Amino acid sequence: MNATLVIPTYNRAERLRSLLDCLTRQATHRLARVVVGDDGSSDHTAEVVQSFADRLPIVHAYQEDLGFRAGQARNLGIERAIGDVVIFADDDVLVGPDYVEAHLSLHEARRGERMVVLGPRHRTLAFDGATPGPADFARAERDDRIADLEGRSVDTHEAPWIFVYSCNFSVTRGGPELRFDDGFSGWGLEDTELGYRLHHAGYRIVEEPRAQVLHVDDDAPRDPFRCEARQLPPSYDTYVENAVRFMDLYPADPVLARFIRQDLRWYVRDAHGRWVKNGYENDVEHVIAECRQRRTRAAGAGDDRTAERTLDRTLDRTLERTVESP
Repeated sequence: MNATLVIPTYNRAERLRSLLDCLTRQATHRLARVVVGDDGSSDHTAEVVQSFADRLPIVHAYQEDLGFRAGQARNLGIERAIGDVVIFADDDVLVGPDYVEAHLSLHEARRGERMVVLGPRHRTLAFDGATPGPADFARAERDDRIADLEGRSVDTHEAPWIFVYSCNFSVTRGGPELRFDDGFSGWGLEDTELGYRLHHAGYRIVEEPRAQVLHVDDDAPRDPFRCEARQLPPSYDTYVENAVRFMDLYPADPVLARFIRQDLRWYVRDAHGRWVKNGYENDVEHVIAECRQRRTRAAGAGDDRTAERTLDRTLDRTLERTVESP
C-alpha cells in the first residue's frame, strides 16, 4: 500500500519549501507521488517545486488565479494521484519523519474498509528546526476539534464529518466521492463538506494520533478564526456564505442544519458590509436569508464568478497588507 500526498498552495513558496524538505526525510518508501496543487501563484513556487524533482516524485499542477479556490487546487492533486491512499496537508504545516507511514499504517490495518483518517494539528508561532519531533509537538498548542472530545472517539460521534480539516487527513483512493465541490470558493467548509459526503457514502472517519502536523502561524493568517485569536482583522465573508451553501445542498438533514445554524447566530454585518462576530447571538434567519439573496442576485446577473472571486482575493490581500503594516 502506498500514497499520494496533495498540497494546495498559493504564494507561499518558502513555506512550501519547508514542508517539501520534511517529506524528503520520511522514514518510508511508500510515498508514491507528491502533487502541489498551485492556486495561481505569482511568486517562485514553480522553481521551489522543480528544485525537489531529484529528491521527491513530485508534480506541479497549476490553475489560473481566479480567487481562493483551495478545493479545486486539491482536485488537481486527486486527478493526478496514484496508489491506494490520498493524504492532504496544507502548505503551512511541517511533519515528522513518520507522518506518511502513520497515515498508511492505519489504512493498511483496516484494509478493505473505505476510510477517512484524521491526524492532530498542533500550532506554534515559530519553529526554527527542519523537522518537528515529539518534543516539538508536545510544546505546541493542540488546535483541532478532536481535542474537544476529551478522549472520546470520532468514530462514535453522530456527525464525525465535522472533524474533517483539510490541513491533515487521508482518504482511501478509488471512489468517485473523493472530489471537492467546485461550487465552493473562498476560505471555509469545502473540506468539511467533503467529509460529510464521504461519511454518507459509507466511509469510516477515524483518528490516528501519530499522524501529526505542526502548523506554524503566518504573520497574516488566511484562517479568520486564527486572526480573531491573535486580535488581527478577520474576514468571515466567504465562510458565512459557504456555510449557508453547505446547508442548502442537503436541506433534509436536521443534524447539518443544527450545526450550521448554531454557528451562524454569532455573525452580523459591520459598517463596511462584511460579516463579523460581535459577541452576541444575532438573528440567524436574517444571516441565512441575506446569503441566499446574494446568491440569487449573483445567479440572476449571470454569476460572474471570475470577477467576484478576484474581488474576494483582492480584499483578502488588502487585509493581509493591513496586518503586516506597522
